[in-house]
Amino acid sequence: MTLKRRLIAVALIFWLVSLACSGVETSPPADTATPLPLPPSATPISLPPTATVANPPPATPGSSGPTQPEGLETVTVAQVVDGDTVELTNGRRVRYIGINTPERDQPYYNEATALNRQLVERKEVQLEFDLETFDQYGRSLAYVWADGKLVNLEIVQQGFANSFTIQPNIRYEAEFRQAEREAREAGRGLWAGSEVALKIIQIQADAPGSDNENPNGEWVEIANQGNTPVQMQGFTLKDEANHIYTFGDFTVAPGAAFRLYSGQGQNSANALYWGLSGESIWNNNGDTAYLRDTTGALVDTFAY
Repeated sequence: MTLKRRLIAVALIFWLVSLACSGVETSPPADTATPLPLPPSATPISLPPTATVANPPPATPGSSGPTQPEGLETVTVAQVVDGDTVELTNGRRVRYIGINTPERDQPYYNEATALNRQLVERKEVQLEFDLETFDQYGRSLAYVWADGKLVNLEIVQQGFANSFTIQPNIRYEAEFRQAEREAREAGRGLWAGSEVALKIIQIQADAPGSDNENPNGEWVEIANQGNTPVQMQGFTLKDEANHIYTFGDFTVAPGAAFRLYSGQGQNSANALYWGLSGESIWNNNGDTAYLRDTTGALVDTFAY
């Protein structure tokens, strides 16, 4: 081989070696995956670059309740009187509209009062008024807002008050009744159930003639639907207001029933008497009876 040809061969070998070291690929790698084609009916779905997929946060209890109106009167609570009444720093007393809590010496009085104290005592609160602004005792009637919550409603939701509507103050009546139903179904507070097998069968609310002149024309019928006698001493029956009858030494036999009349008379095995004169208990346009055992547990309710 001539020198010229030898030089050409060396140059050609050098060029091939440099080309191989440059990393230039002339075909795809053998392990590259080939995407499968979509079927004709399929549509690719893609999220925009900023979208994220996450579970929605759980609903906050009470988040669907009423919203505090603007322009309310701001006052400061000096002390809590009970579960539904407070006294302001200027000595004025405020009775909560639309609810009724247990009175002193009744079951759950302490719990209702403690809850009210926790919600409003020594705090600035806002008062919302309805059509009537004072009751017969000179107390202001109001819906009370604290920290953005309707306190009246909160006490019912926690199970320490029943809804109690007095016309014409009915602005939040539907909310109060719904809250009471939910608390009762959950057995919260004063809605904790009793195992006693007594049942309110019927209420005769509209007495013949004038209710106040004929209190024995209205009555409540209660039956023992269990298999054992029930001694009712210390049991209570109340309406939506705060008329309360406390049972004395009285036993109901299995399968037996009796009536509690609002007026006066001689008690017997099938009839008891509240003892009222010139006064009636049950509202003709709707009321609720609450029967409780000696511990305050709810035996039965009857609404009409």
